[in-house]
Amino acid sequence: MMMGPPLYYLASYWCAMKKVRILVVDDEPSVVDALKIILNDNGFDTVGAANPRYAIELAARHKVDAAIIDLRLPEMSGLVALAAVRERCPDVVAVLITAHDTPQMRADAIASGFSAVLPKPFSPSALLDVVRGALSLRRSRAN
Repeated sequence: MMMGPPLYYLASYWCAMKKVRILVVDDEPSVVDALKIILNDNGFDTVGAANPRYAIELAARHKVDAAIIDLRLPEMSGLVALAAVRERCPDVVAVLITAHDTPQMRADAIASGFSAVLPKPFSPSALLDVVRGALSLRRSRAN
């Protein structure tokens, strides 16, 4: 009788094929939709919301690997939203997007746990470069 590959091999292959899930949070629904399209077209799985409280629920429900969060959100800042997401998904890496880029804001974002800050407007290639860089950082921390 011919036997297939060991179960552990199949499990590790499946894990390697798992898509990275990214949470997108911006108070403009059109920005959420546009970022999701860019990310989905480049092989990522996405969930997103314009409401930060709902986005936090999505993060917990979908166990996200990364988050792209706008600085200025209704009800809370992006810095506070990341802290709430991290309570549910402690290993998440995050990119802050903002139209209000200042050296102090960048320092606050990095101190709050963001891996990178991406000033608006940005190109799809800049978004993908920053996201891939943040995910590489996550992988290197895991090893």
